[in-house]
Amino acid sequence: MKKTFLVLIFAAAFFMTGCSGEEKAGESTTEDVDQYASEMQENVDGVSLPSETVTKTIAKTWRVADSEDMYVLNEDGTGTKNGEALTFKCGFDDEKHITLQIMMDGAEELYAISADTTGYGLNLTSLNKGEDIWLLPADLEFLDMTDERAAGIVGEWTDESGNKYVFKDDFQLEIKDSDGPDTEGTYSVVVDSEGTLLFNIAVSGGALEYEYTLEDDGNAMEIRVPGTDSVHRWTKE
Repeated sequence: MKKTFLVLIFAAAFFMTGCSGEEKAGESTTEDVDQYASEMQENVDGVSLPSETVTKTIAKTWRVADSEDMYVLNEDGTGTKNGEALTFKCGFDDEKHITLQIMMDGAEELYAISADTTGYGLNLTSLNKGEDIWLLPADLEFLDMTDERAAGIVGEWTDESGNKYVFKDDFQLEIKDSDGPDTEGTYSVVVDSEGTLLFNIAVSGGALEYEYTLEDDGNAMEIRVPGTDSVHRWTKE
């Protein structure tokens, strides 16, 4: 139970759609947060330090939206920007930011990390008067609604439990839960480096990724969570 509680706290924090109102660096609380996790490790196996978890989450190759810049971030805290070496640290501050500190050429940039509306990217909000950055995974091609591979998703779909998903052409989403209140969010459609089509649903508190295949002239869709064998079928209204 304790392990689940910690994971849920972290997930809720990382997938915040924004940061606190003041864009200034607070005092670091990384050591305190990690100490709490360390104490839990004595009683619960498999608990990682939150700062390590953030580092593993962002350790990949990113491109900066609307730019030629490219970041490569590794799990050991090293990386490159456009081929130039850098080091970085992830942590937390007392303004409730999840933070990313990048050190390069003797200079330091400090950012607050938040999830973007695609569910795949990261918004980096500068905390020391630098430029804000929008990072997108370099291995994904984002599709717009002029692409026939994505256009078929627009519309209202019903899953096997009776929940309805309304995908709008402006990437807004409405989920009509058969047992609870409606939920609003956003979505994106991508192709990965292996040619797999995926869509990502992003709502407050988290994101869900699905592989999909449109069938029956676009009136049915088979979906699968990557890494699982369970296939579900949605039908279009």
